Amino acid sequence: MTFSFAAVRQWQPSRGLLVGLALILQTALILRAFGALFTEPGRFLLVDTFDGSKNYYTFLAYVQQPWANGLRWFGMMNYPFGDYLYYTDNTPPLAWTVRVWSHYISDLTPYSLELYHGLLLLGLLLSTGLLVLLLHRLLRHWGLVLLFALMLPWLNPQTERLLLGHFSLSYSWVVLLAIWGVMRLYRRVQDGQPVRGLVAGLVAGFILAGLVHLYYLMLLALLTAGFFAWWLLPRRRWLRYPRLTGVGALLTVGPVAACFLLIRLTDAYYSLRRAKATGFDYPVWKLQLSALTQSYSYESIRFVLEARPRVSYESGAYLGAFALFSLLLLGLVWLLRRGALRAYAPAWRRLPARRPLLLLLGAALIGLLASIGTEYTVADDQYVFQNYLSVFYYLQKITAAASHFRAVARFSWPFFWAVNLLVLVGLDFWLSQSRWRGRWVLAAGLVVLALVDTRDTIKHYRKSLLPNVLTDIEQQPELNNLLYSVRPEQYQAILPVPFFHVGSEDLALTVDDENAHSLRCYQLALRTNLPLMASKMARTPPEHLRQLRTLFDPAGPAPELKARLQADGRPVLVLFDQRYYDGSNPFAASQANPQARQLIEAGAQLPARLPLTLLAEAGPLRLYSWAVR
Repeated sequence: MTFSFAAVRQWQPSRGLLVGLALILQTALILRAFGALFTEPGRFLLVDTFDGSKNYYTFLAYVQQPWANGLRWFGMMNYPFGDYLYYTDNTPPLAWTVRVWSHYISDLTPYSLELYHGLLLLGLLLSTGLLVLLLHRLLRHWGLVLLFALMLPWLNPQTERLLLGHFSLSYSWVVLLAIWGVMRLYRRVQDGQPVRGLVAGLVAGFILAGLVHLYYLMLLALLTAGFFAWWLLPRRRWLRYPRLTGVGALLTVGPVAACFLLIRLTDAYYSLRRAKATGFDYPVWKLQLSALTQSYSYESIRFVLEARPRVSYESGAYLGAFALFSLLLLGLVWLLRRGALRAYAPAWRRLPARRPLLLLLGAALIGLLASIGTEYTVADDQYVFQNYLSVFYYLQKITAAASHFRAVARFSWPFFWAVNLLVLVGLDFWLSQSRWRGRWVLAAGLVVLALVDTRDTIKHYRKSLLPNVLTDIEQQPELNNLLYSVRPEQYQAILPVPFFHVGSEDLALTVDDENAHSLRCYQLALRTNLPLMASKMARTPPEHLRQLRTLFDPAGPAPELKARLQADGRPVLVLFDQRYYDGSNPFAASQANPQARQLIEAGAQLPARLPLTLLAEAGPLRLYSWAVR
């Protein structure tokens, strides 16, 4: 049996074989990057700060909270009011699954951290599978299908969210599902095949994605609406194909309407929430176009033109060395040998994948224009560009609900896929059409760029795992001493001092947390299974915060809040950190909001004013009991 490069190139593995091989290899890469999460269970976290620690907490606390709380209720923050699961950012479908399984089949609570990690990383495998299905129809060379199905899930900007703690936003399979769906739909329509089953599956998938994170609803709606707009608006095709226009409308509006109705009909606090969110058009939440060519700090390859100031984490949208250098080479050839490119034009126009890819690029450009905000500043903010091409310029005038999608940089994510897929198809086309022998060397060099980016990314993730300070009691010596003689079942909730409450969308009322303090509160709540009176969720009714703030008023808590606490009959456990009041931690003085500073400082008099009974102390930490009278 002889081996040759030509034989390998001409081999045509089946789609199923490629999917299986890609999933096996991707599993090996995942274990290389994150294997310690599973080989040493309970010892590591992906992130231990701010949104990351909070998102871990809301998942773990939801899974272990009393079954009587039900499936849609989260009672482990904002006590005694609690809130609905949609506003916790804890990946609700995954949390539901683990909670239901634990109650009806087998208790998974002791393994919930490892399960959460596994379910998060499963997203990389789903992205890999979808990429094989997509690329298998677009490319002739199976080697490119396999390699890029492995690499692109690591290189797209969503995967960065794993180490930012925005776990629900790390699922690149959501965007790929929409891309695969509209491309598949286009092909079936062109072939005259039925699309009813495909459309029903896509609508169901989009609804599921919306429940994973509500941002996906608008992102997918914008992507599908853009695809159908470029497809049907030219030459008034939408009038000639009314059924196809209806399909586009259903895919765009249907999932949004379904999720809105689900939340509206099950959210008893809906009327109490702010209609308009603060922070819309906030600069750090908009895309800086320089981010498209700015490589991540851990990558060794730099593009020839890169902005020096680092963009914000929300603005991360690097297209990758493979796509950028491929486009640079294409531009040079266009300038130096334009005739050579024109020779390929007739065959390129006949390529079946060309038109749907251009439709996808057009849809992604609509998202890119939305991602830079309704105003874009240039020349160090000396000039302001009014972005009339942003869909949000008009949506915010129609409904205040559009302001809740304020982190508009996220709408650039489909652009990464559109550019990389188009460049990849172009490379595959050139390899098939060209007769220049050196093309394989040049193509290999471009692929190596993606391989190096992938290597650097996996190496970065492997070195970024952190000790598990959230649930590993060996990492919590202060709490171990405090809880030695405390019986949690005798208390109804935990009141942290200093107090914090984030996510009401009312900046005048918001009291930001300090990470070390809120992390300690999460540790205590998970250890005792007691809810926190503090909160860090999304769209929490401001009225709840107004009542909770009265705990620190000289006159004492509001009558309605006091009645709720007295109804339970048990005292409240108070976690008091003296470091914020003895001058060793200047957190209160650093608050820009005077109301927040005043509330934090008011905690110093709380033990004497309520009064509180000291239960235990460990260094600057103290546990008190408050009998609500």
